[in-house]
Amino acid sequence: MAGIKGIIMDKDGTLFRYGEVWGPVLSEAIVKGLYKAGMPKEKEKSCVADFCKVVGITADGTTYPDGIIFRHDQLLMATIRILRITFRYHMNPWKVWKCVQGIMNHENFNLASHLDKINFTDVHETVKQLHAHGYILGIVTTDTAESTDLFLSKMGIKDYISFLRTKDSETPTKPNPGAIKEFCNEFKLKSEEIAVIGDTVVDMEFGRIGEAGYTIAVLTGSGDKEGLEKTADKVYPSLKDILTDPILFP
Repeated sequence: MAGIKGIIMDKDGTLFRYGEVWGPVLSEAIVKGLYKAGMPKEKEKSCVADFCKVVGITADGTTYPDGIIFRHDQLLMATIRILRITFRYHMNPWKVWKCVQGIMNHENFNLASHLDKINFTDVHETVKQLHAHGYILGIVTTDTAESTDLFLSKMGIKDYISFLRTKDSETPTKPNPGAIKEFCNEFKLKSEEIAVIGDTVVDMEFGRIGEAGYTIAVLTGSGDKEGLEKTADKVYPSLKDILTDPILFP
């Protein structure tokens, strides 16, 4: 294995525990969106529960690895599941889809005030140490540029990140390896000198297709331990645990 010189990280579910941050926010958005779509009040509990499973998260932070927020590569299957829920509860299909779009685009979530309540000390210290060790750090996320900028500022790691690709970038989304190629070109690195860190099987496929030298999975996002153990070179409970990794810190 070539010496690792650059690290590309996912954001949501990788830098921090996905459920803790997004669970309350997304569940609130789901309830509001479904009521706009005509959700029957007497069936709110079951309708929201069914919809949360498709999205991939509940209010208490429980995650579902096959949810749309973790498997962007399975949009067609998710769309079929959403349509089934729409017809089962006699809701307006167009308004339900608008709800889904809002969730995926993180619209009107009042994120700033919510993030002020989250302790990001671990991610700040971990990224700081990776940077101090000499690694070139990048983030590739399906979140919007505006939301990502807010997160990086709140976590205090903005100055450590040298490469950023978001949903608003022209770069193809993961698992397409375009971002890895751009990272390598920008910093004159070989793909085998890159490590990819993520929380989903899609992140690991991104690293594999991009011929990254090392793939690391963390269990703070999708929680798909079985799937990640099959696709990653190494699996850790959380990001801070990579500080003991023998490849990154020989």
